[in-house]
Amino acid sequence: MDNALETLLDLAREQPERPLLTTEGRSFTRAGFVGRAAALAGRLADSGLAHGERVATLLEEYDNFFVAMMAAWLAGAALVPLNKSLPAADLEWLVAKAAPRVLLTEDDGAAPEGPLRLPAVAAELPEASLPAALAPVAPDELAMIMFTSGTTGVPKGVCHTLRAIGGNAGRVARVLGLTADDRIFINTPPYFTSGICHFLTLLAAGGSTVGRRGFFFGDGLLAEMAELGCTGFGGAPAHLVRVVEPLADGATVPGGVRFWVSSGDHLSLDTIARARRLLPDVALFNMYGLTEVGGRLCVLPPAELERRRGSVGRPLADMAVTVRAPDGAPVPDGEQGELYVDGPLVMGGYLDEPRLTDAALTARGFRTGDFGHRDADGFVWVAGRKDDIIKRGGEKVSIVHIQEALRTLGRFADVAVIAVDDAILGHVPVAFVVPADGAPVKRTAVMRELRGLLPASSLPSRIVPLDEIPRTGSGKAVRGELLKLAAT
Repeated sequence: MDNALETLLDLAREQPERPLLTTEGRSFTRAGFVGRAAALAGRLADSGLAHGERVATLLEEYDNFFVAMMAAWLAGAALVPLNKSLPAADLEWLVAKAAPRVLLTEDDGAAPEGPLRLPAVAAELPEASLPAALAPVAPDELAMIMFTSGTTGVPKGVCHTLRAIGGNAGRVARVLGLTADDRIFINTPPYFTSGICHFLTLLAAGGSTVGRRGFFFGDGLLAEMAELGCTGFGGAPAHLVRVVEPLADGATVPGGVRFWVSSGDHLSLDTIARARRLLPDVALFNMYGLTEVGGRLCVLPPAELERRRGSVGRPLADMAVTVRAPDGAPVPDGEQGELYVDGPLVMGGYLDEPRLTDAALTARGFRTGDFGHRDADGFVWVAGRKDDIIKRGGEKVSIVHIQEALRTLGRFADVAVIAVDDAILGHVPVAFVVPADGAPVKRTAVMRELRGLLPASSLPSRIVPLDEIPRTGSGKAVRGELLKLAAT
């Protein structure tokens, strides 16, 4: 999978009528998908797009996004996936940062100014032959700029080659033991690293993907997968929690599902135990990933779940994880330190951020910002991050971003936000506020204003008014005291 484009084209030539993607009642064979990607690639070329320029997307539907991704690569462009649910100001900043030549959209709604806008609705595209004049992205050329909150809370554009993105997917497909008969069900957004990785992983195996918008939970999710002939699922820990939580011991569950991939956040030991008991025929893979390595990094296989509970597994083939002290020296197995990553899947750098790139890509490998330890067999345990970025249901959330948004409202004399453990989502942000005028806090009004400043995943789960926020002599909020207040 060094070249995802060649893989797709080869599959379409060999077995054109095999399914590739199903979403919202629309199905695409390999040939049909390639034909639509070719049509869109031709329109991109006709727009004046030059080889090596960038194409951004504001696309929520799975078929629209994945067809656009392949079309951009066929046209020789680097793809910049954007989250349509972000506030307008954030999207404008990201577009200015990425400087795409073209912006692909699903409608004529509000979108950042600057790039040429083109519609990208897969179902409305004719099936076309691949234009001979196209010069597709080569394996070692820039193919994707994925924005991530990173360690500072400021979005950074992670730059990846086609070889790195496809190489990640190919390695994961081998670990999962996928075949051409496998079909995965996903319903995290397609423009997230997770969605992209799942689609390409099944492509690497010659399998297919089912994408559905909106979270599916419980028996409804299992029934939907069975109806669509899915053999596996890929999503966040919250999906598995919501599936096994309502199931009673001995309950009859639909058959056909043989593997389950959980990634994006910590999977609790209780959930693992319950899943193994209630879904004994389903192989559960726990994964740890980073946008900076193109998706997945470590995989804990089902055979190791009992013996190494809490581990995220071992690195993918050709990748290495080392644990280091603050001075960069390696620490012995079993001792905690910062995790560094090295290998062919590591990003090329952050877009137009040489200082941040130099700080992250060291002679010892990529500094992840995560802390943990490794055992003598090379299995990795992740303890947490050193910064104020948390994961809520698999999505990164910046504590600093939330605090700044609250301060922007002008309602509060002081604010502090902490992460609190949540059985379903892993972590959720809780906001503590001191009203500027002593007036009662109207939560509904505050949340309404925050929705204009923050994505839904960053909205506080609770807003707690205080007379004073406990702080140290240096002015830092006392997290321990706030955790006690959050528990009351």
